[in-house]
Amino acid sequence: MNKWQSWVTMGTAPILALGAIVAVSAPSRANSVQVTCNTNGTTPMVILSLAKDGTTKDYMMLNFLPKYFSAVNAVQNCQNAAKSLQTVYDTGSSKYLTADKLKDQPVVCAVERRGIGCNHYSAEVLFILKPVDNPSQALYEMLGRDFKQAQPSDARTLSRTYTDTKPFWWPF
Repeated sequence: MNKWQSWVTMGTAPILALGAIVAVSAPSRANSVQVTCNTNGTTPMVILSLAKDGTTKDYMMLNFLPKYFSAVNAVQNCQNAAKSLQTVYDTGSSKYLTADKLKDQPVVCAVERRGIGCNHYSAEVLFILKPVDNPSQALYEMLGRDFKQAQPSDARTLSRTYTDTKPFWWPF
């Protein structure tokens, strides 16, 4: 090894080691969105807690109404949906909730973009409704006011409802 290579090696190794130490020891940033299932009331709800600048605000996203679920199914679906939605927010993988039918079963799922349905390879089914339920109507009625459109979608003009999981008014 000549002198030039020796100096480069001696100078590069400490810089790379220091970079690795800084990367490992840097404090991790807390998630700004926490998704939970609140079962304290009569109806289970998926709650999003947004933390910004030391302040946390809760938003009701989905309300598991008794007209669509038995008491036991409501709690189980709420917990499963909250867990799946937490992954959605952590990974940024899906941006919309939509309702659809899969194998003649009405479902609500998370999708990457408008225009794709719950049968898309990247879609994540959050829960299944009763066979007699209209999935778009059920999703609209279950959504919290901060996630709900002004009016339900018109079935004659739109085949699916798409609800943004990060509305325009979110602080980040």
